[in-house]
Amino acid sequence: MRNRSLLLSLLTLLSLVFALPALSTARAIDAVQQDIDTFKRTGDHIFSPQTMRRAEQYLGAARLAAEQGKDDDIQTALTVADEKLAEAKRTASDIRSQYQELLDLRDDAQQSVKMIAAPGQAESSDYSISLRLLNKADESFDQAIQTRERGDLNQTQQLFDRAKNGYAEALNASLPRLSEMAASEIGEAASDGARKYAPVTYQTAKDRLSEIRAYIDGISNIPPHHPGEALQLGHEARYLTENIKIMRKDYGSHEELVLKSKDFNRRMATVLGLEPGSNALLSTVSNRELLSAVEQLKQDMAAERLAHQQQVEDLKALHQVELQSRLTAQTDELRQAQQSQLADMKEAFRAKLERETYEKKRQEKLLALFNKGEADILINLDGSLLIRLVSLQFDSSKSKIDTQYYDMLGRLKAALDLYSERNVRIEGHTDDQGEVKSNQILSLKRAEAVREYLIAANVDGARLKALGYGEVRPIASNAFPQGRAMNRRIDIVINAAAR
Repeated sequence: MRNRSLLLSLLTLLSLVFALPALSTARAIDAVQQDIDTFKRTGDHIFSPQTMRRAEQYLGAARLAAEQGKDDDIQTALTVADEKLAEAKRTASDIRSQYQELLDLRDDAQQSVKMIAAPGQAESSDYSISLRLLNKADESFDQAIQTRERGDLNQTQQLFDRAKNGYAEALNASLPRLSEMAASEIGEAASDGARKYAPVTYQTAKDRLSEIRAYIDGISNIPPHHPGEALQLGHEARYLTENIKIMRKDYGSHEELVLKSKDFNRRMATVLGLEPGSNALLSTVSNRELLSAVEQLKQDMAAERLAHQQQVEDLKALHQVELQSRLTAQTDELRQAQQSQLADMKEAFRAKLERETYEKKRQEKLLALFNKGEADILINLDGSLLIRLVSLQFDSSKSKIDTQYYDMLGRLKAALDLYSERNVRIEGHTDDQGEVKSNQILSLKRAEAVREYLIAANVDGARLKALGYGEVRPIASNAFPQGRAMNRRIDIVINAAAR
């Protein structure tokens, strides 16, 4: 019984050990995904779209490798995904530091054009013109981002300058209409009593409107920052005025507001882990306590995030150690394979050198066998050899070999003995005098006569093959006696070595 318990414990431990790599892999993938999502929520991912696509593609590759159980591919893909994400963050930081003025102008132009597209305004000429200019500026901005990713910095600067001018034009085209809308809203707020009931919001709205008008009238050459706030604050002043007037009319509403505030604080305290008390009417959780709890929560979350990042780094380090171990083993295996291949190459080169040296010496011996004018010897690229017996002549229409050529044919036999491992073709040729058929037969008989002589001289007949080509393979013109004499010949072809 005890042994069975031990076995079950061991099996459980082993299952946990084998599950750890999969668990760590899943956590590593989720961590990279979380980092990508967090970065995208900042909006800065638009500054490096191609790099972000690469990061997400490699993350997808890591997920696919995890499904297929390819640990090495998982780590490689995650490493590249991390690198691409880091590159995208650096790009965003660089663009924000170099082009913050352009980015602020872009936000202001987009906000202003969006606001004058309020219901009933979308068809106005001001909006149409502003929207066209904004779209053109956005196009230049997107092109600048693309060229920057490609590394064309000169073109990037030109496009960013063009985008900046375009956003300025879009903002200038939309501000007059935005100023009118803000003035109308602020006027309505004033009529409702905003000077009395929401003086701070009302005055701030007027200040923002004054900044817009000063820029439009040329008094100020600095474009207003967040120009839409003038319209938003005017609307907020009207809203506050309306609600404050209602509260002043309802004398019971003050206690209700306090109780609502207490109830909100009590709920917040519960969420944040504070003790608000069981009686909602006696809840004494202050805003300061809530803020303190929120700050503590932020610190706890930051510490948890840091611990999680450290855990991910530890997992990555563990993967790196495993990867390095495998890489070392593969490197050793590759080194051994290369050494073996190098040894094989050296041996093959040595054998080739020996063959070439042997062949060179054998060819030298072959050339030394024949006197000048007896034979022409050609060495072909495929390794075959041609011995053209230029001194061997036959009587007209005869195939009998004259005895004066026996000595030369004896040396031909010695030549063939040098290449005893190769087969030989004995080719007979004639000029074009006479009938084609007769010439072919005559050339074959002459080739056979040479073959029979060599066999009689103890050359293996199985190596020798006689062929008669007649007049079909001339090496010179048959129009002249000298050419016809050259065409009447016997060629000995020693075949290339078998491979």
